Amino acid sequence: MNTKIFCDIADISSIKAFNKKSIVKGFTTNPSLMRKAGAKDYKSYSKQILKVCRNKPISFEVFADDQDSMIEQGRKINSWGKNVYVKVPVVNSKNKFSGNVIKELNRKNIKLNITAVYTAKQTEKILKKINKKTKVIMPVHISGRSCDMTSIIKIAKKKKIKVIEDAAEAFLSKNKNKYLGTIGDMGCFSLSPNKIFTSGQGGLLVTNNKKYFDKIKVFKTQGRVGITSGGDDLHISKGGNFKLSNISAGLALSQLSYIYKRKKKLIQNYKIYKKNLNLKQIKILKFDVNNKELPLWTDVVCDRRDKLYNYLKKNNIICRKFWFPLSKRNFYSNQKHSSFKNTKKIENKIMWLPSSFLMKKKDQLTVIRKIKNFYKVS
Repeated sequence: MNTKIFCDIADISSIKAFNKKSIVKGFTTNPSLMRKAGAKDYKSYSKQILKVCRNKPISFEVFADDQDSMIEQGRKINSWGKNVYVKVPVVNSKNKFSGNVIKELNRKNIKLNITAVYTAKQTEKILKKINKKTKVIMPVHISGRSCDMTSIIKIAKKKKIKVIEDAAEAFLSKNKNKYLGTIGDMGCFSLSPNKIFTSGQGGLLVTNNKKYFDKIKVFKTQGRVGITSGGDDLHISKGGNFKLSNISAGLALSQLSYIYKRKKKLIQNYKIYKKNLNLKQIKILKFDVNNKELPLWTDVVCDRRDKLYNYLKKNNIICRKFWFPLSKRNFYSNQKHSSFKNTKKIENKIMWLPSSFLMKKKDQLTVIRKIKNFYKVS
């Protein structure tokens, strides 16, 4: 058995003494211990500890109660040093499980000190759902927000099934420095008019697998091999006419030189909303822009969504409600499926705010002002 001893203390003189002992492999602490040790400011006291403990791992605990703040604190604590671990309590003071915090910080490759692993439980649930009929896992990167691709790829490899990413809304968005749509076996992108660049309609399919590439190339041209016509046609398989017209392709190609400028504007839009819409009635869903996630649209969870939507519409501001849940569609009504508790919680609260890369800052500030007016008077 490989046993390592860590000291759970906060007194600096004690840490300094135990740090000299080779049997002690590291330290953990928490806000309560720090207060008892006389700490007045959490960050400055932690920095004092780090001056004493430079080479051994040490854990500092997040002390916020809501999950967004816990994640933000975790990111800041992680930046204090290479030997720092972020300590996350399994539940907060309201006995709410911190699984989302653990999952998000883990996704950012932040070193954690936890007493239970939420993602393992989630992974186990997914594994139980996979059977011989399962051919593909298809993660959907909503609005440019990355799925947990590390866990998904791990599951897929274990079960020997393929991963096709739905990156329709995630062109130029990244996960751990990899472009979304390029992590799985294949990736799909949309070229609809509301995307970062467009061909009018249509899409892209990408893969690094030559075998898949050759099959797709034949399938998109009615099962034909090579560029042939008339009596020279050789159809070797089933297929369809999925070719992008030359005009549509030209329209898309003409915009490629603008996409990074548009990307910058989309990030700016998100940051302006994030900075100025600080209301308790409306929560902006988070994007990890520091790790290259690209917010194609800014989405929010808000109180009295339908009334807010109608109010903004009367003021010539067009938002977009989130999709009606698939589980409630007629063609799924007779099928046995999950209760979708999370979907039920937010289906009538979530919508996209105006987020076009063509949007002017003054127009965005008008949207923010109107939203604040709505919640002030309603």
